[in-house]
Amino acid sequence: MFTHKTAMCITVLLTATAFHASAALPPKYLGIKDFKQCLATQPIDTYRVWCMPEQKPENCPAASWQELKALDGPDRIVNCSADTNQPAPAKK
Repeated sequence: MFTHKTAMCITVLLTATAFHASAALPPKYLGIKDFKQCLATQPIDTYRVWCMPEQKPENCPAASWQELKALDGPDRIVNCSADTNQPAPAKK
């Protein structure tokens, strides 16, 4: 038989585990086909981040562009600054 205290401890552990598991999921844009052809990168301090160009790059598939633009909340790709609206160089 579980006591109330034991049941509360189990609930807290399960909640904490679920919270940390969802925080560790990869960003959704990684699952979008050809995302690298659609996004640009911009410098932030000592590293670079993906950003959403103002206009769809020529070699970006329309379906991928729409999927990337539809991302919202914590999955939304930040807009590129005005001087960084060039697509990222494709890596083979």
